[in-house]
Parts: sequence; structure tokens; C-alpha cells
Amino acid sequence: MPGLAARRLLEIRDVRSGILVYRRPGARHQVPLKVFRMEFQMLPLLKLDHHCGKHFQYELTGLERFGQETALQAFHLNAVDSIYLSGRLHLRNFEEFFDKGFQVVGYLPDPYYEMASRLALLKRLSQTQISILGERDRLALASAAAHFAEVALDDERSLKKALQTAGPRIRDVFVSPATRQLARSTPDQPVSRRDVAPAIDLLSRFAVVGQDGVPLHFESALAELLELPLEDIPSVSRHSILDAIATRLRRLPMAEGLLETDLILHHYVQEAAASHVFSAE
Repeated sequence: MPGLAARRLLEIRDVRSGILVYRRPGARHQVPLKVFRMEFQMLPLLKLDHHCGKHFQYELTGLERFGQETALQAFHLNAVDSIYLSGRLHLRNFEEFFDKGFQVVGYLPDPYYEMASRLALLKRLSQTQISILGERDRLALASAAAHFAEVALDDERSLKKALQTAGPRIRDVFVSPATRQLARSTPDQPVSRRDVAPAIDLLSRFAVVGQDGVPLHFESALAELLELPLEDIPSVSRHSILDAIATRLRRLPMAEGLLETDLILHHYVQEAAASHVFSAE
């Protein structure tokens, strides 16, 4: 390529996977931090990653799509001081990187809202391929997608019947996913109330923790951490259709049982946020 050495801006990606191989920043300001954004939502915060990641020399988002080996390699980029990573990972497998310069941030969704998101995603997955999901997720969710294919998400009775007739493996898709990501090392390990304490312990090591109800706190704290203008951090928005599904789920005792551990975790995080335990201050 003629004039390659003189190009101020240059970005090389693997064609098949989209993984960033090299980025020449030119005059662009780079955030001199190593940041991992823990993704707690199955519908990822793509806009947030896009706006934040471009300020770093290296970025790789949606790490769960590439598998454990690739994720570990990204964390082991020791020669790079400006890194932005994100993914729906089981953080116990990567806990050592808290002590290797990584700042970890995360936004905890309302458990019922996340369950509604997963139901909507399964419904869509039964009809078409979804690019935001990796091959492992598509295979793991195939049976659950088939089970909820004909469910009317706007009908509380239809939702109740579908949850009642779902087998244990299908219900497991909804069982306290946030606690599982924080306290367990694999997706098939069960969670219980005993996992709330270790989950909170790991959350206490985050640089920024946000949650539904106070999204602006998360955006402000993240902007402060990255030393970026607040307007460069997109807001974490909610969708009215998913809010409506979440409202129906709140009236179903079975949904409460599936989310029990996450509901307890969410309560304690709310209490901690109110007392500024997790605030940037």
C-alpha cells in the first residue's frame, strides 16, 4: 500500500472475526488506562462501547463471542497501556487482572428488565440469526429459543404457562445471571443465596458500578474515570416494550423465584449506592 508509513490514521482488523489487530491513533487523544467493562446484559451496550472504545489504542468488545482463550490473550496485552475491553464474562476467571492495572466498570440492570430482554432475544432468535450473539451462545440458547418461539410476550398468561412448562435447562437461562457472572466460573454452575456475599465482594473492587434507577451516576462516574466530557458518554436507555414485559414478570411468583439471588444482590447494591460505598467519590 503506497504511503502506508505516512498515514496518520490506520486500523487493521481481521476480516472474518472483526478483531482489531493494530490501530495507529495519529493525533487522536488516547485514554491512558486499561479498562474492562463487565457486561451484565445479554443485549449489550453497543453504543457505549463504540463511543468509549475509540478513545483507546486497543479495543475488543463482546469478548464472550470469541471464547476464553481469546479473552485471556486480550487481557495479557502487557505492552499496551491504553486498552478497552468489554464482555459478558465470568469474572472469577479474570480476577487476577484487578491487580495487573485493569480498572473494571459495570452497569447492573434491573433483574426483571434483564429477564424481559432475554425473553425478547429468545423470541427473535427463534426467527432469525442475531449477530450480537456468538456461536456458543446461539447453540446454548437454541432449545430455549424453540420453547419460547410461540409465546406472546404481551400476554401474562402465556408468559406464565411458558415458564411453568420450561424444563430445568431452559429455566437456567434466567436464573440470577448477574450473581452467576460474579460468583461462579462457568455458566452451568448453580447459584444460591450464599453467592451474594462473594458477588458483592467482587463488585466492591470495581472502579465504577452503575444500576437501573440512577443511570446518570454511572455515566458521570465513567466520564470522570476516563477523563472524557460527559457528552461523550452515551446514556444507558431502557425500551418501553421491555419495560412492559418486565412489569408482567414482576407479577409472576415463578419469575421472582428464578431471579431470587439477583434480586437480593440488586437490593444490597442499591443500599450501597445510597451510602456512596460504590461512588467515585
